[in-house]
Amino acid sequence: MDTAIKKVELSLPEMDMALLKELAEKYGWSIGKKKSGIQKGLDDIKAGRVHKAKNAEDMFKQILG
Repeated sequence: MDTAIKKVELSLPEMDMALLKELAEKYGWSIGKKKSGIQKGLDDIKAGRVHKAKNAEDMFKQILG
């Protein structure tokens, strides 16, 4: 029996998520949700993981030292 783990991306209607979750629970699968780049950026802002610069020159000074 092949026990290798395979990751897949699946697009389905929201109304079918309950069925997918039920199947995942029954078979011991795990379901993860990937955040978009915009959502990751918004999360960074909320968590305070931002840097402020006066202009591009100031930004490069902060980055390169």
